[in-house]
Amino acid sequence: MKRILILCMIGFCFSQDTKLTTSSSLTLKPDDKSSLGKLNAGTKVRKLKLDPSGNYVKIAFEAYVPVSVLENATVSLPVGSTQSADGVKFKLISARQKGKQVFVKVQVTNTNSKKFNFTGLSLVKISGSGDNSGEMNPFEGKNTVVFDIKKGKSIVSELVFDFKKPPNNVELVCMSKMKNSEKVYFQLGF
Repeated sequence: MKRILILCMIGFCFSQDTKLTTSSSLTLKPDDKSSLGKLNAGTKVRKLKLDPSGNYVKIAFEAYVPVSVLENATVSLPVGSTQSADGVKFKLISARQKGKQVFVKVQVTNTNSKKFNFTGLSLVKISGSGDNSGEMNPFEGKNTVVFDIKKGKSIVSELVFDFKKPPNNVELVCMSKMKNSEKVYFQLGF
């Protein structure tokens, strides 16, 4: 998996940007008669790879769609990212997996004028693909519950989650309150 990711990154780094000179239909495969849509002349694209026939080029481009048309509209950021939910900043410092356990270190910063109570058990959720949810182990973590975090103050919480089977495609969800809260998502990279 890591090798594929590295090859994709190298391919993306050595790809070339260009513009379409005429309008063109989009297809999933070279020489496919069914069209996914159309790109107009002048659209910026990135050339990734020439197909074996030499008649088609695999491309990448940026586009936007309405959130309402997506099955799952959440955007998960990688380890090292910082996101805010209702005036509370969550920075995912680190994440690692060991068998059926996941160890996560999160910096929590209160930017609200009111004091913030952090309870990892109710404000942080984790899940892997295939309906494989993790349960927080409150006995192995550090700073899993911290009360009265003042404005501008931070804590670092070390959380341990137990899974029924080794997880993959793990996503962490953080929120600032139990009900009607904004949520932020992190992709852990394993």
